[in-house]
Amino acid sequence: MLLEGLQLPLTTPFFADGRLNPRKLEHNVARYSKTLATGLLALSAVGEATMLSDEETRQTLGCVSDAAAAEKVLVAGVSRDSVAGTLNLAEFAAKAGYDAVLVRRPSR
Repeated sequence: MLLEGLQLPLTTPFFADGRLNPRKLEHNVARYSKTLATGLLALSAVGEATMLSDEETRQTLGCVSDAAAAEKVLVAGVSRDSVAGTLNLAEFAAKAGYDAVLVRRPSR
């Protein structure tokens, strides 16, 4: 697989009380899936990847995977402070149908 073209970084919508808004996320992904963008990037470096719990991260990745058009390349931000946590989320993303993962450089 060659990553080329426009990869849209997705924002993660929340309710006013701070809970994840999965319906809004699904709506956004469905709309972006109709564009000429080659792929969608969930929980990118500009998103909330490290600020979500593991459960919220799994919920977000699942919503994006379920709502995205089949032809879109999916990239998942799976960075955690531990190697084991990052690998667990990478495995989840692979099982959810993601094509690639984005892992940030560890902080010092």
